[in-house]
Amino acid sequence: MASRAARLVNWMKVVDNQKNLARLTIGLSSVSLALYSMKRVTPGHVGLIEDWQGNLQPHIYDDGQLVLAIPFWHKMINMRLIPVKKRFIKEYKTKDGRDVEVRLLCRLQPKVHWTPEIYYKFGKDYGRGFLEKEATVDIAEVVKNYTLDELVNGSEEFVDSVADQLSSRIADACNFHKIKIAKDETTISFLDPEVGEE
Repeated sequence: MASRAARLVNWMKVVDNQKNLARLTIGLSSVSLALYSMKRVTPGHVGLIEDWQGNLQPHIYDDGQLVLAIPFWHKMINMRLIPVKKRFIKEYKTKDGRDVEVRLLCRLQPKVHWTPEIYYKFGKDYGRGFLEKEATVDIAEVVKNYTLDELVNGSEEFVDSVADQLSSRIADACNFHKIKIAKDETTISFLDPEVGEE
């Protein structure tokens, strides 16, 4: 065993062997870096590249496209293009100071060319981010104009008109933020949180 170690030490002292070992190390490191840099965009998504400082590159990559992202420097972000159905349930204060539970179900989809801005504003889960930041404000503004009894026990026409008002406000906010919403598939319901479901 000692003779093998001695032969290895002698082999390392030869300058040509040191150069060959350095070439092998650099070559393997370069190939490994190139392989780890190749990222494929998931089908049904668009790809964005974010650097370690949080800045996005100005390119949008199509699904299935191969992208080079330097490891430890860049991060590949897949943003879903397929419409996503989001359920949002939250309690709001009514005109009479009581809580009403608003249940919203909608289908959202980003506009492709605006995905970097949508990512900056709402993050990768743009649907949840949009509903929490924008729709919450619109729902609170509308709900505070009505009493709990009007929203929960009111006539079907009245509740539908309030839901349509909310739906059109949310659709306007979606339009402003370049997010498509299926307005005809949006459902909004009002429940009393103190009464158990039947």
